[in-house]
Amino acid sequence: MSKTLYRLFAGVILLTASSCCTAVDAQAMMLDRVLVVVNDDIITYGEFDSALKAMRNKLETVDEPLPPENILKEKVLEQLVFEKLLQLHAVETGINITDEMLNKAIENLAKQNNLTVAEVLDQLKRDGMSETEFRKNLGEQMLIQRVIDRDVKGSISVLDSEVDGILRNISQAQPSRVYDISNIQLPVNEEPTPAQLEKGRQSASKLRQRILGGQISFEAAARSYSQAGNAEEGGALGWKSDEQLPALFADALKDMNEGDISQPLVSPGGIHLLKLNKLKGSKQQLVVQVKARHILLKATNKIDIEHAVSEMNKIREEIIAGEDFAVLAAEFSQDTGSAIKGGELGWMGEGETVPAFEKAMNALKPSEISQPVVSQFGVHIIQLQDRRKIDVSEQKRRDSIRQQIGKRKVAEKYDQFLKQLKLKAYIDYRIPVDEL
Repeated sequence: MSKTLYRLFAGVILLTASSCCTAVDAQAMMLDRVLVVVNDDIITYGEFDSALKAMRNKLETVDEPLPPENILKEKVLEQLVFEKLLQLHAVETGINITDEMLNKAIENLAKQNNLTVAEVLDQLKRDGMSETEFRKNLGEQMLIQRVIDRDVKGSISVLDSEVDGILRNISQAQPSRVYDISNIQLPVNEEPTPAQLEKGRQSASKLRQRILGGQISFEAAARSYSQAGNAEEGGALGWKSDEQLPALFADALKDMNEGDISQPLVSPGGIHLLKLNKLKGSKQQLVVQVKARHILLKATNKIDIEHAVSEMNKIREEIIAGEDFAVLAAEFSQDTGSAIKGGELGWMGEGETVPAFEKAMNALKPSEISQPVVSQFGVHIIQLQDRRKIDVSEQKRRDSIRQQIGKRKVAEKYDQFLKQLKLKAYIDYRIPVDEL
């Protein structure tokens, strides 16, 4: 290679290297540019660029159309300003996120995704995010969440009267249950004897079994056997609410599901079979609850458990011999919360106690006392006092409505809170959005 060509080649290499370094420096300078000053803090172009990319990815993931570019940038920058205001407010008002809290949050995140902490950090590294950056971002989000919990959610309450008002409106707009039903009416004498009624019930039961067995459809049975005026329509009665039905029909339908056929129903007009074709509205949700009391002796190791079982057997024998359970619970039970109430635990639903306790309790009959039961808390004896089925549908409706009202109030309060923070803050937009 001639010296002239070498010098030229070297110059190209140098120029290329110089241009590369200049481009890298320019990019770094661009990312560090201050877009917004928020009180004593700043938002850089780098933060904005990352948030913009994240927002685009989020919208693409949920298959949402992207808004116009200028509107998207405006929304992202506004969100960054609000987040900065919340973070600054958190620090100013004494909220702090410690390393221990961060570590716990990362552990919980890993568990929710069935991963170890190391696997989460490895995944982040593959995605181009360092542990330091991740911890910083997570800490900022935790600050924001604690502000929202304290200053927004903490100031919200939902009154029972508000829930009652919504329920009244729902009841007026739509009955709780509406049924699409069909009916087969088999005739009886005007003043039937018990024997005649029983014969009619048996005939209706046999017809029901034929329908359930697929030998004849409900509609065909209605046309062939029903004495009702709607027999030719296959017994169809259409949509009916509880208020539009005889009490006999309404009571039977309460426990039926779509497609069910009732047992024979006896009325002055005949013996009926009902078919529930469709259902609208709420339905009873029955759950089993048990009422129990217990005596607890705390024990953690094998020797203590063996001793506690021995002592508990003695206490059980005293109760069986006629001693008052409540008196002995108050004297011996180491569950201080229930001991002062004679061991009473009140009404409990499924999953409200530890598995060993629940299994033993559910095996008991009312008034029966268990053998000593070992759980993570120690050794118990349990007395089942009562068992019942309770309709929780109304309570679930109330809880759902309360949650909806609460969410609306939180959203309204959050908007007001952000506006107040923004009014009090110094915010200087250094670069217009349309120039980004």
